[in-house]
Amino acid sequence: MSPLEMQPTFSMDFPIPTDAMVAGVRTAIAKLGPDTRAVAAGKCLEIAPPRDETRFWSPHLSVQFSDVQRDSAQNAVAPSADQNPESGHANDVDCQLFGRFSPRPEIWTFCMFLYFAMALVLCCGLLVAYVQWSLGASMTALWSVPISLLVIAGLHTASLIGQGLSRHQMIELRQQLDQILALAVSETPAAERPALSTAEQTPTMRVEITS
Repeated sequence: MSPLEMQPTFSMDFPIPTDAMVAGVRTAIAKLGPDTRAVAAGKCLEIAPPRDETRFWSPHLSVQFSDVQRDSAQNAVAPSADQNPESGHANDVDCQLFGRFSPRPEIWTFCMFLYFAMALVLCCGLLVAYVQWSLGASMTALWSVPISLLVIAGLHTASLIGQGLSRHQMIELRQQLDQILALAVSETPAAERPALSTAEQTPTMRVEITS
């Protein structure tokens, strides 16, 4: 995880159809019941900490499922049961999971509002300072530059401090996601994941964490 990353992200690839994965995720959430605070809507999944453990800096885990093209080298090994008789090519679309840790939506919206507001103050201050300089007046508007930069730096510092305070919750959210994925993959019919070894069927297959 980069120390400059305000919303840590990660991605995972699964060699099964996206619709099958989404259906398996919904079944897994229903099976876990009150043991999870995960909510699925369309091809999106939201996981939050327990209400009694939610703090101002607590993170949320947002997950999106999408189609991704399979590596052509994998398709060249042998045709699968998904072979399309008309095109003569295998179904080379897999499911990709993209996860992002972020603050609560209202907190993130407020932070983004302050960012844009300070950026606007910075630009306006420079513009007014230029006008004052061209008129030979005192460039008092330049005070807006360090003030806005200090506010932006303070917001980023607060974000990093919040990540440090909520790191254990981020780990718990990721563990809950892995639990849901393990159930979702096990719920997927075997015919939809052909020629997969036991190791390849684990939910952490081909994990790529953004660094």
